[in-house]
Amino acid sequence: MTWQFLAILGGLAIVLALALWALWEFVASAETRRLIAERSALAQAEYEASTLSARLDLAIHRTQWGARLYRRINRSGAQVRLSTFVVALVGGSLLAVIVVWQVLAPVLGLLAAGGVAFLFFSYLNRAEAKRREEFTAQLPDVARVLGNATSAGLALPTAVSMAAEELDGPAGEELGRMAESMKVGASFEEAVSELRERMPSRELGVLLSTLVVASRSGGSLVTALRNISSTLENRKETRREVRTILSETTSTVWALGFMSVGALFMINAIEPGILRTMTTSPSGVAVLLVVAALYTVGFLLVARITKFDL
Repeated sequence: MTWQFLAILGGLAIVLALALWALWEFVASAETRRLIAERSALAQAEYEASTLSARLDLAIHRTQWGARLYRRINRSGAQVRLSTFVVALVGGSLLAVIVVWQVLAPVLGLLAAGGVAFLFFSYLNRAEAKRREEFTAQLPDVARVLGNATSAGLALPTAVSMAAEELDGPAGEELGRMAESMKVGASFEEAVSELRERMPSRELGVLLSTLVVASRSGGSLVTALRNISSTLENRKETRREVRTILSETTSTVWALGFMSVGALFMINAIEPGILRTMTTSPSGVAVLLVVAALYTVGFLLVARITKFDL
């Protein structure tokens, strides 16, 4: 029991330290924002680069998984720093381990840490998918604006800049990044490749392929963009109908997952200590692992079945 008590104290100390660090960062940043409100943009950038959060961002970004996570956060459009996401993930996992370890059983505490990580990355996946869907829904407007701009005699880079100013996010933001890439020397094909990597979708691929072919060989770009605009509008309506039909199934799966976790706490409340007793025997642990595996397989199967690509 001594080592368990020390482990719990160590976990609580880490969680408390993370909470105090977050509070200190919030208070310090609020005061500093007031002081640098009238300073130049360069001075503000220098300050932001010298903060503890910025240094932690840089340290995490230097790792391979950190750079990949940073790209995913950018693609999701979440207004959260890389260090904040990682600290929240680690702190939440530790807190889940401590709570579930004490309330239910040590083995379930370890599973709870995996569950917290799963929820964090599920949120990131859903944010990425949502932003990608919003961007895809704006593609008819993108094609329409680009078609109007090119029909007025504007070059493609200029048309992209104009579309970035007229459209809301995320299409306006992504086209703005594309325009900025071309301003700093990237070719049109390179900027298109970067946009396709950030927002992978079949509709965007068709639109960008048309733009690349037109930039290389010319042709009736205006007519092509208008035809693409009407086609993308029809595909958007079809995707909306399919998503509405499947939304009930996906919501039911998530509800069943949360209900299963709540059932564990309910069983332990009815018969205190039953799960701790159950996890002391190999057969009890095996039963819990089998149940968790079945829930996981069911969740993955339903996610696979309800996934559609129009």
